[in-house]
Amino acid sequence: MREILIRPRAQLDIESIYIYLAFERSAPKAALDVVEALYSAFERIADLPESGRLFESDDLERVYRRVLAKDYWIYYTFDEESLTVWRIFHVRQDTDNYAIVDF
Repeated sequence: MREILIRPRAQLDIESIYIYLAFERSAPKAALDVVEALYSAFERIADLPESGRLFESDDLERVYRRVLAKDYWIYYTFDEESLTVWRIFHVRQDTDNYAIVDF
């Protein structure tokens, strides 16, 4: 299985999702369910990384793939050894090319 690498910005996305759901929406169980779904998705796509949809643009440094977990798009890249999670967005968030940057 590929090693799963979570970039700092993606980790912040996960934490922000949890905080928003648990505290702002007063739904700690839903927050935990979403985070667990995200980590389960990371494991699935590490096994089948080509299952995600391509997401590319001339404005981006690399070609990404994305998969949906609950209501969240997971943007990632992969090679033979690892899967790198770059960003996680809610389906209603605007995900223009500038939102996917390497921090």
